[in-house]
Parts: sequence; structure tokens; C-alpha cells
Amino acid sequence: MRLVGTKVSGAVNYMDLFTAGLVKYFEERGLAGVIGNGTVKSGAIKLAIAFLTRKFIGKGMLGDAVSLGFGIDGVEDILTNILGSGIAGIGGGSQNW
Repeated sequence: MRLVGTKVSGAVNYMDLFTAGLVKYFEERGLAGVIGNGTVKSGAIKLAIAFLTRKFIGKGMLGDAVSLGFGIDGVEDILTNILGSGIAGIGGGSQNW
């Protein structure tokens, strides 16, 4: 019996998910001192990198991993900034890397 299929929610396979997680892990720590982390500015920069990566590197394992890793981290930064500020009583502060 197979417990786990080959794709997550039908769109991303587990290898892409793992490689994107690796990209996110290293880029988040590597760029925190340069562009920040958990801010709207850092989120916008990371989303721009995700878009440009897809445009210039294209599809494939490397392009997918970099664009997905940066894209997820960019959205996370923006949400951390908005929700972490205590709007509507939600959130618990921002991260300090």
C-alpha cells in the first residue's frame, strides 16, 4: 500500500518541494543581513527574484527550486510583517535571524 503519492496537491512533486525547501533555507539565512527578513521590502525583493528566475532560468529542476523557494519565502516575509504586527490580535511578532 502506498501512503504517499509522487506529487503534493497535484502540482509539485516531492523532489521539487525538497529542493525548494533547501533553497529557502539557505537564501533566507544568506540574505537576512543584506535585504532583511520578515519585512515587506525583503518579501518584495524575494518575489521579484522568484519571477526573474522563472523568466531567465526557465522551468526544470533548478528554475523550479529557486523560483518556488524564493516565492514562498517572499510571501512568508510579507505575511510575517503584516500578521506579526498584531493586526486584529493575530500574530506573535517578527523573526530575528
